[in-house]
Parts: sequence; C-alpha cells; structure tokens
Amino acid sequence: MNERETEEAMARVLTARGFRTVTTEQWTRQGALDVVREGRRRYADDPRVQALDEIAAVLADRLSKHVDVPPESIATVLLAASASVGAIALMHHLPGPMIVEILQVTADELDRRANGGEPS
Repeated sequence: MNERETEEAMARVLTARGFRTVTTEQWTRQGALDVVREGRRRYADDPRVQALDEIAAVLADRLSKHVDVPPESIATVLLAASASVGAIALMHHLPGPMIVEILQVTADELDRRANGGEPS
C-alpha cells in the first residue's frame, strides 16, 4: 500500500470511529481550525472539553511567552503535527509518552535539516 492509500484507509477507519477527517490533499489551516472549533462548540458542556480548554489556555500562554515564533505560526505547526501524529496514534493505539517522543524526534530531525544535517 502506498502512502496515499494508507492515508485514505486511515481516514476511513477514523471516520467509522466518529472522527472527522481530512486527507493531506484536503488539509488547510482554516479547515483544521474549523474542525477543532466545531468540536469545541458541539461539546462545550462536556467536563473533558472544559478541562482541555483550560489546559490549552495555559499551554498557549507558555508557548507565546517562551517561543520566538508568532502565535499564528505556532498554531499552524500544532494543527499539522497533531493531525499527523494523532492519526498515527489513533490507528496504532500509541501511549502518550510515545507521541511525545515522535514529536521530539521530529523536532530534532527538522533542526538537523535546517543546519545542513548537523545538530544545532
């Protein structure tokens, strides 16, 4: 199965589980934000969503304070990363620590690429 077929298969499985999905070809920043905002509105009375909102506010404050990147850019990276890693995590039932490791190693890989293959 090639990458596109794998992605389409994952989208079918996740859709069947009740997740709203988009393929890489369909993905846009605004579309991803629309999906997130729709879920936040739909489940606003759910204590889990309320807790997520509180955690997200704290994390947004921390990232805005400590990362020298505009909030809009941080949001775009988080949307793309969460979509990619989230799909993998859901398909393979990955634990939280492994998701964190995937993101950290990806950050290291991007840093190396930005520095000609050498760590910064």
